[in-house]
Amino acid sequence: MKVSKSELEIIRKQLGREPDNLGGIPLKCPFEKPAVLLTLPYSSDKGIFPTTFWLSCPYLVKEVSRLEEKGLVKELTEKINKNPALKEELERAHKIYAQKRRSLLGEDEVAELRRGSPDILKVLLESGVGGIRNKEGIKCLHTHLADYLVNGVNPVGRLVWEKLDWPERCNLCRMEAGE
Repeated sequence: MKVSKSELEIIRKQLGREPDNLGGIPLKCPFEKPAVLLTLPYSSDKGIFPTTFWLSCPYLVKEVSRLEEKGLVKELTEKINKNPALKEELERAHKIYAQKRRSLLGEDEVAELRRGSPDILKVLLESGVGGIRNKEGIKCLHTHLADYLVNGVNPVGRLVWEKLDWPERCNLCRMEAGE
């Protein structure tokens, strides 16, 4: 997935920094701006990055932060843990996420990590959505939503998305990019 110069500029503005380990843009918003970024799990110069899908859309980032501030992480954690079907669906989402992360690692990178950092390799191969190790809890609604928007199988992301939608009009990325 090639990222154009103009897309990279928008991403820099969205994040307020240079993106780490950028691998592409798997999802754009209805206004054709980056909404979710694909991040590569390992770089010998930057280290590990277990969050494969990064929510970059400033509108969604703001809205999800608002939901987190209102206690939605705790509410959804309780809901998932009380519902065996949702819990099983989340376990599946964690496995799919880990498989995607593994598919982004080259064999040379796996060998390098196996030799020098087996614990880090284990995190990359076995952790779930956003690098979470304790799969009983929810780490961050932003990463669950990003995963859901790309893969469509994350129940936490789906429950968050049910409370949101794309805005009818949005100029946030255009303004940030100086368009």
